[in-house]
Amino acid sequence: MTSQLLNPPKPPTLHETGSLLLASSGFYIRINEDGSASLVDGIQNITLADFTSAEIEDIAYNLSNKIGATR
Repeated sequence: MTSQLLNPPKPPTLHETGSLLLASSGFYIRINEDGSASLVDGIQNITLADFTSAEIEDIAYNLSNKIGATR
């Protein structure tokens, strides 16, 4: 039997601009070109919170860990 090294994917990084809808809640995350992001109430079109690129990457990394997608 040959030994094989596991090589799971790296934790996610968010550097693509766009929006990520959070289920059917009406809230979404708007991702900016610089990697920063905003939490937006899509129904009232109100920005609820702003995140730096480091903060949003930390959030993405921790969500990845919570669902078991660890490296």
